[in-house]
Amino acid sequence: MKRTQLNMGLAAAALGLAVAVWVSREKPEQHPPLSPIAESDLHSIVIAHPDAKTIRLEKQNDQWRLVEPVNAPTDALEVSSLTGLARREVLRSLPLGEVQPAELGLDPPRFTVRLNDFELAFGDTEPIEYRRYVKADARVALISDPPGAALDADYSDLVSKDLLPAGVVIQRIEVPGLSVRRTDDGAGWTADAADAGPEALTAFADAWKHARAMWNARIPDGAPAGEAVRIVTDTGEIQLRVAAREPQLLIDRPDYGLRYTLSKADADKLLKLAPAPTPSPSPDVKPES
Repeated sequence: MKRTQLNMGLAAAALGLAVAVWVSREKPEQHPPLSPIAESDLHSIVIAHPDAKTIRLEKQNDQWRLVEPVNAPTDALEVSSLTGLARREVLRSLPLGEVQPAELGLDPPRFTVRLNDFELAFGDTEPIEYRRYVKADARVALISDPPGAALDADYSDLVSKDLLPAGVVIQRIEVPGLSVRRTDDGAGWTADAADAGPEALTAFADAWKHARAMWNARIPDGAPAGEAVRIVTDTGEIQLRVAAREPQLLIDRPDYGLRYTLSKADADKLLKLAPAPTPSPSPDVKPES
């Protein structure tokens, strides 16, 4: 009986010690946000780099859209890097009067980002922990350096990597040497290739519907026009150009000034029909005896 009571006492003491350790554990330090704006309240983002075109995004029907320098749908992951600036943690803050802005790359700033009407001026990174100096109101904040692709002067990363806008209904696809269109009843597809089967036509149309680049870039200055591609949808026409097929498939969208880079394997899906399956040989029929 005494041993049982002793064991129960030891167990209670161990439990009490565990609770004390859990309660007294070190809590992560809380840091203030970079701006007073909640991400859900953002409706406009403007990025301005010296000697570069202004980049402007607007929230339309709960979706972010690039409206300058081109009008295009956006990549949600890249835009999240921008919207996340609103609540990014300030790891250290100094009054503006206690620093020399020019020494921190803030006079003039490297670039600015305006969230609604709240402006952030971005300077250099400090050399020890590579935190970024950002002027916000009358203070200079040190923050973890945000991903650079979404904040640089090249807007191409912000454009959606989907070659066709979500929700459009394809009516016709014209690629070099091949034209595929939706049938009059809208239930299938037909092509100028006599040996095109319904499965190959459907796979071809679906490949365009879901085509997505691995990454985007600006069309290089002086790049050749490439081979024409025309996509007709229920909302209009999209003009594309095949810039290269190897080592990756490169497709340009001139009205965006944008080059999509896709896998080389996508060339077989987007630029030609799958070959018809080879019929199985008929089994030999033995003559009746």
